Amino acid sequence: MAVFEVLTAVFLVLVGLVVALGCYLIGYALVDGARRRRVVRVGVHTSARCIHAYYGSSHPSLEPPEHPRRFKRRFVLGFTGPDGDLIRFEDMFVPGTTREGDELTVAYLPGRPASAVVVTGEEKPGLDETLRILAALCGFLVVMAAVAYVGVLILEGYASAAADPDTWIEP
Repeated sequence: MAVFEVLTAVFLVLVGLVVALGCYLIGYALVDGARRRRVVRVGVHTSARCIHAYYGSSHPSLEPPEHPRRFKRRFVLGFTGPDGDLIRFEDMFVPGTTREGDELTVAYLPGRPASAVVVTGEEKPGLDETLRILAALCGFLVVMAAVAYVGVLILEGYASAAADPDTWIEP
């Protein structure tokens, strides 16, 4: 019977780690979304040019992969900062139809031009995105609680079957 108690504890710890990771990722999405909205709302708006487009998560100087659809298209953007220097950055929210040489509107906080973000027009001051993320968090937690409950029930069933002397399951 002790084996199944250990298995139950290990299962619950694994479910807890998955829940903690999910909560961290959703929290990160909330914080990053709030940061982006703030930069777009109060930041300096300017135009930037797409300097380079490439596939994958590797360095832009590498050749495109054989199967580019398996990789996300990434973009290097550049604009002239307040001190006249060329600021280069990458942003995950560049429209997929962007080509090298295209101009996009970007926003940055004064004094922090390297933390620029692309203005896509989807940054609303409302709570739509926040409510969607919180709903996803609640759904995720309910699903993980159900998985934990079913897993514990299965392990308890095996434990009771192992306690029966007429069964083939060994404790």
